[in-house]
Amino acid sequence: MNYTALIENRRSVREFADTEVRFDQLDILRRYYQHQVRRLIPELKTQLYFFGTDTRAALEGAAGYNQFLVGSPQYLVLMSEAHPQAGLNAGYIMEDLILKLTDMDLNSCWMTFTDSEMVKEALGIVSDLHVAAIAAFGYGKKSTRRLRLNFRSMSDVDIVAKHRYMEPKKGISQLVFRETWGNTHKVLDSIGFYEDMLWEAFYAASLSPSYLNRQAYGFLLHDGRITLVSTPDDYTPETDGSLSLGIVLLHFSAVAEKWGGKIKWQFGERAAKPELPEGYQAVASCIL
Repeated sequence: MNYTALIENRRSVREFADTEVRFDQLDILRRYYQHQVRRLIPELKTQLYFFGTDTRAALEGAAGYNQFLVGSPQYLVLMSEAHPQAGLNAGYIMEDLILKLTDMDLNSCWMTFTDSEMVKEALGIVSDLHVAAIAAFGYGKKSTRRLRLNFRSMSDVDIVAKHRYMEPKKGISQLVFRETWGNTHKVLDSIGFYEDMLWEAFYAASLSPSYLNRQAYGFLLHDGRITLVSTPDDYTPETDGSLSLGIVLLHFSAVAEKWGGKIKWQFGERAAKPELPEGYQAVASCIL
């Protein structure tokens, strides 16, 4: 798949046509998950469930987009075993599935939830795994404009009509720093310019969908490493924050690996520990 093109052209939709996705397309997606999907932590056990139109009523009150259920003919539910990086891994896997859907000319929308057991009960899932990610998908209804909600706070929201979908809320200059957090001096000397590998990878990361479009993350280039940093945000729940960070890692990795091969991210105690402002947290790091 051409990840750069797919990342630029994917769009999240809130309204779907009633047309159900054909069985052969579902089978392509199922086989992609089984054999080809990118996994951040391959040894972590996951399972993918497909649900149809009758799931709408069952999911009411258990999942949605910012508490509002997105009516769709189909839903994907990704289950995962418990692990400190389960959310990152789920975001990474589900976003790759969503980009595959984009490649298949299907539309999608990430959904939020707060209680795994409530979702499992609503959908009749019997499993020791927990619900890690949910997405609605199908054929989006046609719209003449693409809108983006900007949530600066819950009382300060605006709607922007996007003439170019590839315009991120925050660009590279606001997300990538060098040696110390907040320092943008000579960043381009380190990552290059248009069509250079690192520039394209950071550009792809800047286009990552995030909870309420908050983009609560950034990157630090230091000591020969790249470290993904989670930035404090009062409006992003922990579950959605972890998924968003996993999406960022997928976007960056999928594009960077076109040139440099497999990227080995390190997490937790093995990740780099740069000096960061209070409340900021190093999530994952790799060799530059």
